[in-house]
Parts: sequence; structure tokens; C-alpha cells
Amino acid sequence: MVIHLMGPSKTYNLRPCERCGFKPQAGIFKTCLDCFLNGHSLYRYEYDVSYLKLVFKRSGSCSIWDCRPANQVVETAYRLLEDKSFGSYNFFLSNCEDFAVYCKTGKAMSNQTAGLFGFNLVGAVGYHATKEIYEAVTN
Repeated sequence: MVIHLMGPSKTYNLRPCERCGFKPQAGIFKTCLDCFLNGHSLYRYEYDVSYLKLVFKRSGSCSIWDCRPANQVVETAYRLLEDKSFGSYNFFLSNCEDFAVYCKTGKAMSNQTAGLFGFNLVGAVGYHATKEIYEAVTN
């Protein structure tokens, strides 16, 4: 089973999964691996990589932060599932990568989105400033 954040989908009209009962919709859900993958491949996200490696890796494939122990990651994901406390999906500022990285590190960060601002100090500051403003306005 996988706990993950889903954004708006064009597949809302599908019947619930026979295996886990999941019916696609936006929010945090616990689903079977097949529903999570939805016909796509599974990729391994790397943690504790150097900044240099981050710059040259495919966007959304790694993080410079250490990850928490597995039991703490699972506890965080279950807490966010039960409390629905992660907030609403936002493609740029609160997406599935933000959710996964938050569960693993305690820091909500999407390298895919941050890359839109550039992988330098100005880009990081721009991304975090935009995210802080978004969170202040939506909370």
C-alpha cells in the first residue's frame, strides 16, 4: 500500500479499484501499488545527495536532505492521511513530490517546481519566498 497526495485528475469517472477500493480524486489517500503507479514505472528517489549531483540529476529524482528512519516516515504519512493536515494540492507549491519529501525529511520541497526558479541561490530563495507567501495566504 502507498500513502500519497493526488492532484486533480481526468479519471474521476472510473470505478473503484477492486483490490483497494480507491476511486481517483484529489487529496491524500492510501492505495494499492497498482493504483499509485496507474500504469507507470516506479522510480527510486535518492536522499542525502550532494548539491552538485542535484544540479545534474533529472529534476524530481533526489534531495540534498537526509531522510528519516522508515518507521517515522510511515508514521508521518499516516498522520497526514488521518488529519488531512498537509493542505490542498497545488501543482506549483504543494504537490505530490512536496508531500513525499515532507514525509521523508520533514521539509516540503519539490525540486521539479524549484527548478522553474533555477538551481542557484536566487532560484532557491525565489521558490521558498513564493511558497511562504502561498502558505500565509491559504492558511
